[in-house]
Amino acid sequence: MTTATESETVGQGRGIRRTVLSAVFFLAATAGLWLSLHDRIGTFADLALRPHSVPYLLAAFAVNGVGVLISLLTWRALLTGLGPPTPLPVAARIYFTSFLGKFVPGRVWGLLAQLRLGRAAGFSNAVMTGVFLLNLMVGTLTGLALGLVCGPALLGGRVWWLALPTGLLVVWFVRPALLGRFVRAALRLARRRPPEAFATDAGMRRSMAAATSSWLVSGLHLWLLAILFGADVPRALPLCVGGFALATALSSLAVVLPDGWGAREAILMLALSAVLPWSTAGAVALTSRVVCTASEVAVAGGALLYARTRTGGGTAARPDPAPVPEPHSPRGER
Repeated sequence: MTTATESETVGQGRGIRRTVLSAVFFLAATAGLWLSLHDRIGTFADLALRPHSVPYLLAAFAVNGVGVLISLLTWRALLTGLGPPTPLPVAARIYFTSFLGKFVPGRVWGLLAQLRLGRAAGFSNAVMTGVFLLNLMVGTLTGLALGLVCGPALLGGRVWWLALPTGLLVVWFVRPALLGRFVRAALRLARRRPPEAFATDAGMRRSMAAATSSWLVSGLHLWLLAILFGADVPRALPLCVGGFALATALSSLAVVLPDGWGAREAILMLALSAVLPWSTAGAVALTSRVVCTASEVAVAGGALLYARTRTGGGTAARPDPAPVPEPHSPRGER
């Protein structure tokens, strides 16, 4: 009876800690959202009142949302085969809870969310840490590689440095195991135990393909906004798609900024200035931030609601516990 009571007390304590951590995470994400939007709402409201702007805004909202959904496939492809089968609702809950951590300064919040929810789904901390790092690297490298599309117009003769991540991406697509070795070395330097197995070669290739698709689709939202402001349609397409991928990938490296706000807009303005006046490019960049944030929160919220209805509020069914020893067994006297 004493053991059972102690177990219940420990379980209640863990439940309280989880509730507190969830509340802190929610408040921090809300604060990050407010910081990234509070001085941009006026610009967006003025745009929304312009004639014929609503169809462009809705289309931009939709295509960016599709790009966010594809990013789930990027992450899930890396996780496949490393633990128990992960149903889509479970994967969506883990990924999109972590995804909302992008609005909080630092990468640690998203990682902590994946560790906690991953454990409940049957994955070890080492596996979840490895997948988190791999997903971060795949997204960054594919974004930088797509930056080559707009690089000549944006960087001129200094575009050569974008060939470095592109070359790495090609090498890792051909030999995906090299990426796993790199992450293992990084985890050892961080004094973290690396997982015994990383994503399969096919899983890594699917992840790279999905990440590239996600960037291409999401970048169309910026193109639609640029057209709304008068940009030349064919010339703006590569600049907007490549510029959005490059700006988002580079700004994500500024981990102290919630979702790279400020840094992403500055890079986008440089890309857009090739097809729009500087002041108009700034308006498009600010509108992009509002549209992206709104669609990301809507998609993440909808995915989490879907996951909750399909899983009954839990992350996953845990593996069947080991049989409980009989009362007379010495193992039961812990």
